[in-house]
Amino acid sequence: IVESILDEFHQSNLTFRIVVIGNGAILETTSKLGPTSKSSISPKSGERLLTFASEDKSFEFHVKVDQVCKIAFVAAKRRVARFLTENGTPICSLILVDSSDEAEGWFDALVEKHGNEVLM
Repeated sequence: IVESILDEFHQSNLTFRIVVIGNGAILETTSKLGPTSKSSISPKSGERLLTFASEDKSFEFHVKVDQVCKIAFVAAKRRVARFLTENGTPICSLILVDSSDEAEGWFDALVEKHGNEVLM
């Protein structure tokens, strides 16, 4: 289900503020998820990856899908999807940049489809 929800973000062709939280660093960038989307297995860890990349691959966003145990959707002032581990540690957040009625309607429909929380 993680892959299908991320694919919905990819297919939306909308721009997101992508926030990745790691040990000792936080990475933030603004981008669409794509245009490239590809599933693979990490040659180092053997984990399943879903990768989104810009056309020239100067930007790549890899999600270790098996580590995502919960997706929380927040539709307040900003529309945010938070991807969390089993113990609630943040993996990444996708914040909708576009505040148009169409973009917010897309996000709200996603929440209506999946609910406020999706547990894996």
